[in-house]
Amino acid sequence: MSSSNEASRSVIKTMQLLEALAHLPEAGVTELSQQLGMHKSTTYRFLNSLCELKYVHRDSETERYRTTLKLFELGSAVVQRIELWREANLIMEQLAHETEETVHLAILEDDKLVYLHKIESTQALRVSMMSRIGNTAPLHCTGLGKCLLAFSPPRVRERIIEQHPLTRFTETTITSQSELRTELERIRQLGYAVDNEEHELGIRCVAAPIHAPGNAGPAALSISVPSVRLTEAELEPHATLVRAATTRIEQQLFHAD
Repeated sequence: MSSSNEASRSVIKTMQLLEALAHLPEAGVTELSQQLGMHKSTTYRFLNSLCELKYVHRDSETERYRTTLKLFELGSAVVQRIELWREANLIMEQLAHETEETVHLAILEDDKLVYLHKIESTQALRVSMMSRIGNTAPLHCTGLGKCLLAFSPPRVRERIIEQHPLTRFTETTITSQSELRTELERIRQLGYAVDNEEHELGIRCVAAPIHAPGNAGPAALSISVPSVRLTEAELEPHATLVRAATTRIEQQLFHAD
């Protein structure tokens, strides 16, 4: 058996084990191995791995296993993303219709910008971007990315700035950590971020944060416009539109009562 096939089988067995445990208050190695038709040694090895990853807890006295709340946390994160997409969709469509420009929704996940939704401009001259739903983009040189960074918890923000390279994409890309920190402070004061052809030439972007209570992850909304159509004079009106849209999303998501 090839190493890739063996790895795939290991993943399948691990997930089967996790699913079995999720439906039981607790269980022992023998019980689980019989239920899943796996050798006890294999079951024990996979359980130890899940314990190391904090998905499973082993009671040292009874030597029985149970799932932890880490699974619940993962499920809650997925639900939050689904709810965000659903509540943002209509408002994004309205914003796209009003501006006739491309609208993006993104979240911060594993220290990366991830596109959650996108509505294309209907204009003949529109931005031709590398963005795709599910794809990632740099944080330091996109409107969405700078917004997500600016409004992230300070510890998260500093870790990302320190650990991730500030790659230059265009002449206006910020490549200095001190300059980036200054830019992020300015964004927090203004309440929105601007990408002035910092990631892709010919594209300007205005983004605003979606403020979420509790442990909900950072999110942001943006309008992306060909630079010839988004002049300096048009930045503030576009920012007002984006901020109004994010406020409506926040109200629908978190203040429905």
